[in-house]
Amino acid sequence: MFSFLQRKFVPTLSLTAGISGLLFLHWRFQQPYAAFGILHGLVFYFSAAFVMAACIGFWILVFRSSKQTAVRIWLAASAVFLSLLGAEVSLRAAGINRAYIEGRIGKYMSAFIRYDNNIHRTYGSNTESYLHTTEYNYLRHHNNFGFSDADFFPKKDSEILIQTYGDSYTEGDGAPFDSSYPALLRTLLRNYDNIIIQNFGICGSDPAFYWKQLQDIGLSLRPDAAVITYDTGDFTTDFLTRGGLERFKGDHWEATAPPSWEWLYASSYLFRLIAVSVFHISDKDFFFTSQAKIQRLKELEPRWNETFLKIADLARKNNIQVLLVKKPGRGEVELNRYDYDFTFFEKIADTIPEFRRIDLLTYYRDSAHVSKENSKIYYWEKDGHHNSNGYALMARGIYAGLKKYYPELFFYVPSGRNLPNVSFE
Repeated sequence: MFSFLQRKFVPTLSLTAGISGLLFLHWRFQQPYAAFGILHGLVFYFSAAFVMAACIGFWILVFRSSKQTAVRIWLAASAVFLSLLGAEVSLRAAGINRAYIEGRIGKYMSAFIRYDNNIHRTYGSNTESYLHTTEYNYLRHHNNFGFSDADFFPKKDSEILIQTYGDSYTEGDGAPFDSSYPALLRTLLRNYDNIIIQNFGICGSDPAFYWKQLQDIGLSLRPDAAVITYDTGDFTTDFLTRGGLERFKGDHWEATAPPSWEWLYASSYLFRLIAVSVFHISDKDFFFTSQAKIQRLKELEPRWNETFLKIADLARKNNIQVLLVKKPGRGEVELNRYDYDFTFFEKIADTIPEFRRIDLLTYYRDSAHVSKENSKIYYWEKDGHHNSNGYALMARGIYAGLKKYYPELFFYVPSGRNLPNVSFE
């Protein structure tokens, strides 16, 4: 009996170690912004190996397998484990089913944020960070409110204040600080001494956060106008994973619930291969099947409209003019069409007096003649964000839209100065 207990100790210890490793990975992945890399993958595989070894050990003990049979079982199990580990290494090295975020930071991070008390989605005030991929690396200094710009101050009575709200394309991901579209818009407006631009762009932001930023921060600075960009990703990625304004829970915000097994997807490329090949679900569609994703987006359309109606209400009460800018991604420019039909929103937006709307796809294709053949001049090849050329084009399009719809902002024309002649037509 004592000998049996002694022999049982090793598989028991192995099972405890394996389960502890797996439980640690599950717990760690529940933490907001947890990032899983190669080390987490190794923990997963060796934890699984310990569990497998424990099961084999108990099997041999319970069924009193002969020494020869036990050796054969261990050899077969070792071959299976090494084959799976080899497949994992090969899939990782080849980047098969690698998530976009892994291409940027080298680790998997869930799009479903379980808890975040940064309800304005800003950086820390007076801090620094880098916008980094394998193609570029640009430093950003964050101001007194945590945005990638010079410090913000309330406008003076003689000034016109234009605030720009948006995601990475507004912050300027893919270009130096002075080549973001708001910075280049300042250059286009340099002869208007009384016009101030404040850049509220934050990578990964979306219209629900724009509303929160405008309400809690922007209004205190007394803006005259706001430029708000929106695109397909804001809806089919951000709203899909975060929901609308219901994400705000008082002192924090939460995304929608992720699949309970996403930690396995983050840990193992082999698990991803099975999920994609057999079940046809992946992180690219946020683990929705095609039909479920279509249904979910239809459910979110009213919440998207609600968000912009809230923005319109702020604009109306504070006498702010809002230019809505529909922005295409590189693939949409090359195909000359958007991936999602925003008619459900735009037919409402066009009835709101405080809103005017421009479509940069039209400007890019018809005025700047961007096409599949020359898009690499304006976009990074792998990452897909604008480069400095692309942001210059974006700035000219938005400048033209402001001039077209809000000429009253440009009532002061300095004498003897050459002003940019850019038309949105």
